[in-house]
Amino acid sequence: MNTSDFLEAIRMDIKRELRQEILSELQPEIERRIYANIFTFKEAAQYLKVSISTLRRMVAANEIPHFKQRENVYFRQIDLDRSIENRLVGRLAQ
Repeated sequence: MNTSDFLEAIRMDIKRELRQEILSELQPEIERRIYANIFTFKEAAQYLKVSISTLRRMVAANEIPHFKQRENVYFRQIDLDRSIENRLVGRLAQ
């Protein structure tokens, strides 16, 4: 093994270890952001700036992502944000 191969191997090891270290540090924050904001019906209506009856119609028509826990309906903020993204009108092409 020559010097440049040895240095490349060390660089790859360092890169792999840094990637694992960064991911392990970020994982709790990623999970918190994904799962932290669970909205009730009223909170989701306020977040979307629609009436509760409008939100009920949207849920009945499966226009908005939601989940049920026992008799209650809940919404994840991340799903609501994606739904809004998908509804944007006049979005500039990227």
